[in-house]
Amino acid sequence: MKLIIAAVVAALMIGPFAGTVHAQSLGTYGDYSRMFERSAGQFWSGEWRNQWAWEPQGRGVSHISWGEPDNWPPVNYEKFEISDDGKWVLLDGFGNNEGFLKQRVTKEKIGDVSCKKMTSLPKVEGGKQHYVKWNIQSEPYCLEAWGQIIVPGGTDVDFYHKQVWFGPSGPWCDNKYYQDKTCIKQYEVWKDNNDNGKVGGPMELRIERDNIFAKGMGPAFITHNYYPNNGWHAELRYSWTW
Repeated sequence: MKLIIAAVVAALMIGPFAGTVHAQSLGTYGDYSRMFERSAGQFWSGEWRNQWAWEPQGRGVSHISWGEPDNWPPVNYEKFEISDDGKWVLLDGFGNNEGFLKQRVTKEKIGDVSCKKMTSLPKVEGGKQHYVKWNIQSEPYCLEAWGQIIVPGGTDVDFYHKQVWFGPSGPWCDNKYYQDKTCIKQYEVWKDNNDNGKVGGPMELRIERDNIFAKGMGPAFITHNYYPNNGWHAELRYSWTW
């Protein structure tokens, strides 16, 4: 279990977005994330490279792993699933061959792009986190979640997770390797009290970043860190189905 705890932040650590497009149907998170395909991608920053891969499990569940291509496959994964009402992607927790750690919320809120006018979200399915709306929205929205990563026989990890999800660009989203894609953006802040497996004390900022998804290509099309390593930048170079 300690291995999973130490790896939670590592899994997460892997400018303004353009105006949104208004349309009757903007697609789904699956169109951009490829979460229900046996999909993979590799993103580069200079000579450094990293990789992600989705592994669908059936019944609306999929695992995503992140790691170094030279040491693939990684041992850890994140578990996501579609909510019972089909409106949300929920984050269930983190696992590997040693076991599974549930992530459970104690409070969640939703509001506007500035994370104001926040209203409470009802707890669903035992407290799994509302991660993103399944249907892409034309207007950006903010999500905040507080809770714990449950560690059986150990100390639970306190966390705070803020996300702002932006609607799709037009077909003008570019990175160094691909042009004319349609993209959505996730702005993300993560705080916890897990210091490389040493759990306890006040929560500290671990991640602040933008993660841009390109339609049909997956996550990490562009990744831009604000913390740590302000200004660190990586771009998706390869995307495939395995």
